[in-house]
Amino acid sequence: MDKEFTKKLRDTAIATGIPLPEREHYEVTVSNLSTRALVLTSKAVSGSFDEAPGEGHVLRLRESDTFRVTSVHFPWESGAAAVRYRMADAPVTFTVTSGPPGNHASSGDLAGPGCEHYDCTVSGSGNGHSLFILEEATNPRTMGM
Repeated sequence: MDKEFTKKLRDTAIATGIPLPEREHYEVTVSNLSTRALVLTSKAVSGSFDEAPGEGHVLRLRESDTFRVTSVHFPWESGAAAVRYRMADAPVTFTVTSGPPGNHASSGDLAGPGCEHYDCTVSGSGNGHSLFILEEATNPRTMGM
């Protein structure tokens, strides 16, 4: 944000009694342990990605992508970031949603034909870092056997 815009936000907040947006920093890491490459198709956040791969980036087997996020949001908004991948050679999408520390919006969702053959594990720490691991499903019931 530029200084002039920040000053206008502050002045508007003072005049109207509406609180200023919050600025929070956090990281989201996506790790690919599946047997298929993932292609980054989109990423979105209210704020900015300070460091992140670009759309079209390929996440190969046993590699990880880390997104460093600065979220700018009002106190009543979540400030969560959403990142979407699709499998390079299968019609499966993998969507990751994660937010700042203390936000319980972290989730990993799989969709598309054949998505039941994959699992997503989500873990977070109190320091603002969430880890999403995509891997092959190990439960025979979820694989249709």
